Amino acid sequence: MVLKITVITIILLAIAAAFAAWFNTHLILKDLEEIKDKLGIKSIYKASFLDRDLDNDQ
Repeated sequence: MVLKITVITIILLAIAAAFAAWFNTHLILKDLEEIKDKLGIKSIYKASFLDRDLDNDQ
């Protein structure tokens, strides 16, 4: 019983940490975009295989 509670707690903490890391990365990227705009740096777009997502209705 204690082992199950410990494992569930660890999994929940890992999920919370993953969400926090994603959110922090999102904020950093947003700040970098603002800095690039202020400095007049153009965004360079690199094509990715993820652009050809089969789920998109194009």
